Amino acid sequence: MEITVKRNYGFELIFEAENENVKVTEDIEERTYGKNEDGTTNYRDVKRDVKTGIIEQFVSALDDMIYYREADFDSSSLIERLFEKLPTEVANNLLVKLNRDYGIDVE
Repeated sequence: MEITVKRNYGFELIFEAENENVKVTEDIEERTYGKNEDGTTNYRDVKRDVKTGIIEQFVSALDDMIYYREADFDSSSLIERLFEKLPTEVANNLLVKLNRDYGIDVE
């Protein structure tokens, strides 16, 4: 099975299972529009993002897969990318917790 994310005119999540000739494409884009000075919607000021619910579903599935995996798995690059998305205060609190729980020396 192959799972990909494409960004053409929007974000799409694509699942392909070659042996079964199955291809599922899901629109995972969320659009928010800015406002004009008079309060009306400005359709030219569009912000495109991945839907939070989709990310939460993947986090849940990934959490389950990691929980049930027996062998070691190096997820350090994933952890770093996720850490970059954290708000500063949350990241600092997490660093304190990691240092307390694992004795990680942060310079």
